[in-house]
Amino acid sequence: MNNVHSIDTMFKREIINKQKVIITDGMPSSGKALVCNLISSLPKVDQWVLNHHVDQTVALNNFGQLSFEASKYLLLTNYNAFFYDNLLLRHSNLRKKDITSLQNHKRFNLLKKRIHGSEDRVIKKFKNKVIVHYCVHFTSIAKKLFFLTFKKNLTYIQVLRSPISLPMIKRISEWSSTIEKIKGRDGYIKYFDKKTKKNIPYFLKTKSKEYLSANKYEKAIMIIETNLNSKTINLKNYCKKNNSTEIIVPFENVLKNPIKYLNKVSKSLNVKTDKISLASIKENNLPRKFDYNKERKKTLTYLKKKVAKKYYLKLLNLEKFYVNKIIKKF
Repeated sequence: MNNVHSIDTMFKREIINKQKVIITDGMPSSGKALVCNLISSLPKVDQWVLNHHVDQTVALNNFGQLSFEASKYLLLTNYNAFFYDNLLLRHSNLRKKDITSLQNHKRFNLLKKRIHGSEDRVIKKFKNKVIVHYCVHFTSIAKKLFFLTFKKNLTYIQVLRSPISLPMIKRISEWSSTIEKIKGRDGYIKYFDKKTKKNIPYFLKTKSKEYLSANKYEKAIMIIETNLNSKTINLKNYCKKNNSTEIIVPFENVLKNPIKYLNKVSKSLNVKTDKISLASIKENNLPRKFDYNKERKKTLTYLKKKVAKKYYLKLLNLEKFYVNKIIKKF
């Protein structure tokens, strides 16, 4: 008789509350911090947090090292534990100068009330008034796992920025150099190339030879290309089937009309955009003017002699996709 249990019977976990779960995703310097600040100004929404357990679970699942059921189990287990601890403000970041500090939250005076009183009293009073907000990186290529895991509880926000953005390209190029080191404190999953003894992004394993021979700017373009394409944008079928919400936020558009996107998020969370939220828009210097053509010219001029022709052309194709399928559509 076969005593081996199926994955379905080995792992079973349900979410412990009825609150929404916010996951904001995007590449480095895509505008995530700005969007996260706006979203965390909404009623019930806690300060956004960087939780590498989420990134790692998604990466290992996409890498084929974790089954779907095991990945789902880990995401829900991590969320349930985090929600409970966060409700009681255990392990909260109070470093004022950190962008994720609880003290930087627009409703800090209300949040700190959760420190006082017995555990049971705080849970009873606030359990229906807390919405957890995760900020993640490079998970869009496997984001369907989020929809299948959190279902109707999920509001997934994908922040995108034009690939012809010099600040983003420089930041990603720096990131690509940093993760190559074996001794690193970052929480990202990487693929280790034994021949060169260097780490590379896990999602570029199949292109490791090309990636390792590219310079840092060419690597940045490869990373952007992998994370910005029709397969990683707007998974309507998964959203509809699982009753999840997906909101695409182009950086350039949110600069011009932040209230439009804030209202979209508030509607999905069943909360209202209030005075504190509107004040957050002003505090983040929004709306603001942005000269897309000027940045485009600056970026292309800077990269013209720094990348091979094929990468330069890739960048132009990526921009064409972004303008037609992202900026104009969302």
